[in-house]
Amino acid sequence: MDRERRRERYLQDDWSHQLGNLASTLARLSSRTNDARYDTFVADLLHEGTLLMEWCAPNIPLDIAADLATMQRELVLWRQVWPVDAARSLLAFRARQMADHLLDAAGFYG
Repeated sequence: MDRERRRERYLQDDWSHQLGNLASTLARLSSRTNDARYDTFVADLLHEGTLLMEWCAPNIPLDIAADLATMQRELVLWRQVWPVDAARSLLAFRARQMADHLLDAAGFYG
């Protein structure tokens, strides 16, 4: 699916579902980071995550926007240096933290 069609489809969801989809991307990132066979896929997920963050930013509550901007900058930095063998577990941990934070902010937890 081309990028513009994907963007339009993503924007049809309300902000909480957009964050849920973003959290799903981050969870996939977390689960694949420790295996070097997935380095290209991880780079693609890092890019996808930054795009999803950009696309949903105008729709989310302001109290979440600052966290999202920080997360986006972090993913951009990771993408610039990926792969880093010594930091695989750190990226996996951070991606899982981000996913959990977004699920909580979107109201999917408790």
